[in-house]
Amino acid sequence: MTDPLDLLKEGYDNVFKVGEETNGTRVATITLKTSTKGIEFIKDWEKFKSEVYDDSEGYATIGYGHLIDYKSKNDIVIPKEFENGITEEEATVLFKKDLEKFEKALQRDITVNLYQYEFDALVSLLFNTGEQFLNIGGANKGETKIKTNINNKQYEKGADEFVDVTNGGVRGLEIRRKAEINMFKNNVYDTTH
Repeated sequence: MTDPLDLLKEGYDNVFKVGEETNGTRVATITLKTSTKGIEFIKDWEKFKSEVYDDSEGYATIGYGHLIDYKSKNDIVIPKEFENGITEEEATVLFKKDLEKFEKALQRDITVNLYQYEFDALVSLLFNTGEQFLNIGGANKGETKIKTNINNKQYEKGADEFVDVTNGGVRGLEIRRKAEINMFKNNVYDTTH
């Protein structure tokens, strides 16, 4: 028989400790949100830019990696709200909205339980590659090896596949992928780059 107080404590922890460490057990992705350490990791890699710029793919972007358009900044009309740039506070608001989109994509695509740091690493990957990446990336169109392996509980094998997601060997992306692999496998949030 389960103690009713234990059930209440577990319910409390699931509701109010979302996005924090999970005491050494993998939990359902639907219960996870990006942790504070995960948010800082992503923001440090994305770097705040107050003006519209082209990202590594050549897409118009602003703030902490907020995608404006799948075209160069030189090929679009800059939206009015970004014409004079944005503040770091405005960028943070955009970042939080974007983050929710990537968390939901991960919750949709990964059907097995994860540790908090595994979730954070995958959110960072999606933040950089797009919310549909796990479904369309790689040679196995329709599903990446990352998604297939992790959903088959081959967690480390799935993480090893991150290394191939470097946009043709862009140096900064190679370093970021290695940092995400290290986070996924070892719970190390290293933004050295």
